[in-house]
Amino acid sequence: MKKIFTLSMLTAASFSFGQSLFIVKTADKFGIVNESGIEVVPAKYNSVAVEDFNKIHKNWAKVELNNLFGFVDKTGKIVVEPKYQTIESFDVYNSGWALVVKDGKYGFINEAGNEVVPPMYDKIGTFGEFTKEWIMVESQGLKGFINKDGNIVVPTKYVEISKFDGIKKNWALVKDKKEKFGFIDKMGKEVIPVVYDNIESFSKKKTTDLVSAE
Repeated sequence: MKKIFTLSMLTAASFSFGQSLFIVKTADKFGIVNESGIEVVPAKYNSVAVEDFNKIHKNWAKVELNNLFGFVDKTGKIVVEPKYQTIESFDVYNSGWALVVKDGKYGFINEAGNEVVPPMYDKIGTFGEFTKEWIMVESQGLKGFINKDGNIVVPTKYVEISKFDGIKKNWALVKDKKEKFGFIDKMGKEVIPVVYDNIESFSKKKTTDLVSAE
């Protein structure tokens, strides 16, 4: 680490960052120095979050480099490489997770800065939309589910997935890209193979078409 300014120069030319840390700017690049004038984060970023370190993540600050975002900690260590187009707040989708976007694809990082769900999906739903423990993901027009551990429980291979319990308790009607129908259960298993052109439900009162040919 190197001393780049005296404290008096810093105070006059920078914003207070809390806990004796200051944002500094040089040649349109931003960094962070401490109250002794020691550079803890190099002045190489396009922006450094003005809010306190603890606001987004304890002891982390969001930084921007070439329109990509990451995090540094109070020692200046890069804890999340600035490689994401977007990093949303933690705990919105799942406890300890933050949604990230990389190359237009969605995924999640955890509070350690690790990718628990690689950014590989075109769309991501919300937990509880289908089941409490699963979230729907979509890639190239095909849908599946991941769980709260970030594991794939239903591969992205269906063009349509209905709500569970709508036709039979714990089952969901699915359709694949060959326009075939079947059912999956809440374990992610195909309980009825996806091989049928149509599926109908029988009842004592009447027969109802569940799926119409498209």
